[in-house]
Amino acid sequence: MADLADLADRFLRAYPGRRDEAIAVLNGAIGDRLAASNAALAVRMQLFHGAQPWRLEDPPLTVPNAGPQACLFVHGLMGSERAWRFGVGPEPAKGEAATEGARVDYGPAIASERDQTPLYVRYNTGRHISENGRELADRLEQLFAVYPFEQLSIVAHSMGGLVTRSACHYALEAGHQWVLQLARVFLLGVPSRGAPLELLAHVTAFTLDRIWNPWTKLIGKAINLRSAGIKDLRHGFVLDEDWRHYDLDRLAFPVPSRPRDPVHVRWFIAVGSLGEAGSALAATLGDGLVRAPSAQGASVDPRERELLPPAEVQHFAATSHLALMNDPAVLAQMLEWWQTSPAASTATTATTATTATGHTGPTEAGEP
Repeated sequence: MADLADLADRFLRAYPGRRDEAIAVLNGAIGDRLAASNAALAVRMQLFHGAQPWRLEDPPLTVPNAGPQACLFVHGLMGSERAWRFGVGPEPAKGEAATEGARVDYGPAIASERDQTPLYVRYNTGRHISENGRELADRLEQLFAVYPFEQLSIVAHSMGGLVTRSACHYALEAGHQWVLQLARVFLLGVPSRGAPLELLAHVTAFTLDRIWNPWTKLIGKAINLRSAGIKDLRHGFVLDEDWRHYDLDRLAFPVPSRPRDPVHVRWFIAVGSLGEAGSALAATLGDGLVRAPSAQGASVDPRERELLPPAEVQHFAATSHLALMNDPAVLAQMLEWWQTSPAASTATTATTATTATGHTGPTEAGEP
């Protein structure tokens, strides 16, 4: 316990002036251990409106300039609500045109163009994805109890997309009301079939730990200290049963469970790539962290089931994983989807509109 606290303290001292970002990275790396020890540095889930945190336990909740529709932004691994502004410069002065190709803050843009109230969530990305999904489902239910938005949309990046789908699953299981108001979900670079970089880390740690050499074993064990949230990314685990009775440190290739998806929701997928469409670079590295088949939830084996509901998909060439969070072309596509593909959801339809749950727990790749 003391060693963990000392390690965290030294890490933060190494990044003076960037404490919030350092805490987000620290929680992504060892956040499960921080949470288990109830450490002060463990991130607690929090909803934000702009830069202001919302205390849902202190109603009545007042939201300046709030409209009847809300858009929730869910960040990815080692991020926070501030990640959506990474690389975004100051807004141009009134009457000045924006610099071509400049990074853009999705929240204010969507608020202005589609009359949305932008909301953000901060969460501990080192915890299991299903734990964050369940808590997010409960938090949104609390929110809608004190501030009943008529409609909700979600923009989710990377791990945030898995947390979102997990939240939808547990909301349907619990009979929550907020999921009935969910209209559309945008998945940006979400590793629905897993992240190859985490798989590489797993294979490396597994191999080094089994070489009869104290130094390689030590390195393998050090690599294996990465958080439960990171390990969940290996295969795209979103439900408790994916990991609860499964050894995350064994060398296997399971297919994650298919969560229940609200079928009244419209789904949209943005796929990035480091190279041009169809290039060897794009096919091999994808957006640098997530390859196209995983981002689309596509099956590479005809015996495997699809992991995503029907969705509209757009590929973005020369767009890295992090760039998907604030790219002008991605924003333009989301706004177009918003306008041309209105949600078909109603509370009446949503009460019965759910897909069947997939296998209980992970199965080995290729298993029907």
